[in-house]
Amino acid sequence: MGGGQLQVDGLSYRHRIATPRLSNPWATRLGPGVHNISFSLPSGSIVGLVGPNGAGKTTLLHLMCGLRPADSGRMRFDDNEWKDLKNEHAARKNIGFMPDNVRWQGTSTPAKILHRLSLMREAKVGGLIELVGLKSRSKETLDSLSAGMRQRLSLAAAMIGSPGILLLDEPFTGLDPVAQKALQKLLLQLSERGTTIIVSSHLLLELEAIVDRVVLLHQGQVIIDGELDVVRKKLGLDRRLLIEGSKGDPNELLSKFGDLIEYSSGDGWSATLERDDGWSIKMREELVRRLHEAGMTPFRIEARLADLAEMLSAATGEDDISLTVAEAVMVPLQRKGVEEE
Repeated sequence: MGGGQLQVDGLSYRHRIATPRLSNPWATRLGPGVHNISFSLPSGSIVGLVGPNGAGKTTLLHLMCGLRPADSGRMRFDDNEWKDLKNEHAARKNIGFMPDNVRWQGTSTPAKILHRLSLMREAKVGGLIELVGLKSRSKETLDSLSAGMRQRLSLAAAMIGSPGILLLDEPFTGLDPVAQKALQKLLLQLSERGTTIIVSSHLLLELEAIVDRVVLLHQGQVIIDGELDVVRKKLGLDRRLLIEGSKGDPNELLSKFGDLIEYSSGDGWSATLERDDGWSIKMREELVRRLHEAGMTPFRIEARLADLAEMLSAATGEDDISLTVAEAVMVPLQRKGVEEE
């Protein structure tokens, strides 16, 4: 298991939209898609693929695993270069893909399903059933499995052959909190063994607990990517300080040290300050000293790190990113207005 660095270079794809007419019932036109997607990931990293609805996350995963042929671009992994993943069998053996909402149904069983898939991939199942927690249900029918159990089966199917790259589309969907924690632990173990994992999810809290890097997508394009701390710094989200105390009303004093973003008082006080140049240790010590001299010594002071939702909002410039689907507009060769259908 494991591999080298993964590099995605200029992947582009546009959906074909049916536009039938009398002269050509099968006519299509170019629609929305993803544009010139490029990023580089070190071996063993867990990467969060984050973006609003319609940003192109699923389309990008389909390109990376070979379900769709890219219009242009390539991938490099472990000293190998791939341009046509759909037709490169050896390349696909290095990639495991877990799609969203697989409809496992019928009278077959998880054990039989994994055995058939292993034959197709020319690999062994090994202890995957035990690894994903389905050992006690391995011989039950697919129709009897819960949504969470079917998610576990999808994960096991993606892991057949110990691929060096694991692509997961909404893996936390349908899992109870205990199963979510178990999946997080499993992904961390896989990354320690060298597997490069890309996770697309709208459950940002669960995602943030495991990722060390992010790729932010918006309208089919990479807005920003990199390690979490680096992305926060680039977006100016590392400049906030959370400070709390139980005595006094330091509103005026705090305003002299930075922009007061949030402030509340009652049984004590709480404030969030922001400075363009960040918060050095010396500056924080000076702030605490001044508050102490004024009889308002704080009991808590810490740098406030932006979460993934705040990063996405800052990168896209949209305050409400959870349910919004942008209008499907696509102008050829224009960067803006590209999105996944």
